[in-house]
Amino acid sequence: MHKLEFAMQLRPATELLWGNLKLIYPDGTPIDYVATSGCTGWQQAGDQWERGKGPIPQGFDYKIPTTPYWSPSRGIEGYFFHITPDPVVGCIVLQKRRGWDRFCERMQSIARSGVEQVSLKVVYG
Repeated sequence: MHKLEFAMQLRPATELLWGNLKLIYPDGTPIDYVATSGCTGWQQAGDQWERGKGPIPQGFDYKIPTTPYWSPSRGIEGYFFHITPDPVVGCIVLQKRRGWDRFCERMQSIARSGVEQVSLKVVYG
């Protein structure tokens, strides 16, 4: 079973904090991406429920579709993988465009294999 794990250290900071989004294949092979969640100054444990500012809350059984949709919404223009269950407060953003492109390619390959969604686990330290 394919799965995603997002991990990051939450703490007070004046700069954007970065963590790791790991795509794990059924054979256990991991692919790591530098990623973040939450805006600068809003990445502390108590900020998880600050809609539009804080990091995606941990502790839920999230799912992500393997096929994105196009979103014209300002701030997330482009391909978007909608995290469920709705509503989700927060999102996960990859640091580099090249990493995002590779992530999209890998998700497309997973979708072609018949997998419609993957689980997402969020863990903060």
